[in-house]
Amino acid sequence: MQHVLIIRPGALGDTLMLLPALKDLAGKVSVAFVGRQPGLDFIRPYVDRAMDLEASGWHRLFMDTPDGKGLPVSDMEIVAAFFSDKDGMIRRNLERFLPCAAVHVFRSFPLKGEDIHVAVHLARCLDSAGFPINPVRSIEAVRNGGMCKDRRLPEGEKRIVLHPGSGSTEKNHPPDFWLGLFIRFFSDAAFRRYRPVLLTGPAEESLYPYFKDKLGTGSVLFVSSPDRETLVRLLDEAVLFLGHDSGITHLSAMRCVPTVALFKKSDAVQWAPLGPFVRVIENKDPGTGLFDRIFQAARELVGMERSSTPE
Repeated sequence: MQHVLIIRPGALGDTLMLLPALKDLAGKVSVAFVGRQPGLDFIRPYVDRAMDLEASGWHRLFMDTPDGKGLPVSDMEIVAAFFSDKDGMIRRNLERFLPCAAVHVFRSFPLKGEDIHVAVHLARCLDSAGFPINPVRSIEAVRNGGMCKDRRLPEGEKRIVLHPGSGSTEKNHPPDFWLGLFIRFFSDAAFRRYRPVLLTGPAEESLYPYFKDKLGTGSVLFVSSPDRETLVRLLDEAVLFLGHDSGITHLSAMRCVPTVALFKKSDAVQWAPLGPFVRVIENKDPGTGLFDRIFQAARELVGMERSSTPE
């Protein structure tokens, strides 16, 4: 079997954009992947070997003068690295350390304003490098529910997960907007029987006291910075997820959780979550009209999932 290396450092959402391609490559080649946490843990089941770029040895990719030692991998036949490499240092070092490999260095994202999804860009890059992949098939498979089979459907108490953060404050609606969403969920007849969950990560820790003070602890379940297993279980057991353009939103969509994705700043053409139960809501100015659109999408998604969950 052909041995290939993919290097793509990035945040959770950036890393997850490779999952459609990796799923399509499974069983065709032996994939070694180099990335960063926390995305690395979600990639691991889809590759033969997963390595952290911060671990010993990978710093040699960024050295002007080699130190006589090698990289943590050898005997690769194709290398695809996603970096900004203006001076060509990374390419030269890859060719030096892996002289028998065909080395390709690509930009990490499409150009700004380019009419292409990030996952499509990545799949096309791998295709052009000689990886045995069908870019169109790989993306459509995930959009149509190809990663749904491991999801645990909700049992017992039904929950709605709201995640008011992301890796960039520019992409986030303000806390009072999310407070309004919670209040509406409490009063809306279609969702009153579901328990709201406030999910926060390290970037939103400062919001925790605000929401706890405003919402109390009786009706809302607060979940802060869960580990991978807890996060996956929380998402898989949810009847609905609402979040900004974030890595967790992408994970929710790929795992076939009914997902409402709020796009305030980023480009939905390039970053729309991939999955069969997704609604993207674009609006830069929070307001009553935006709430109505969100709740219409939420009602549609919950009804769709009840009637048709992919195998």
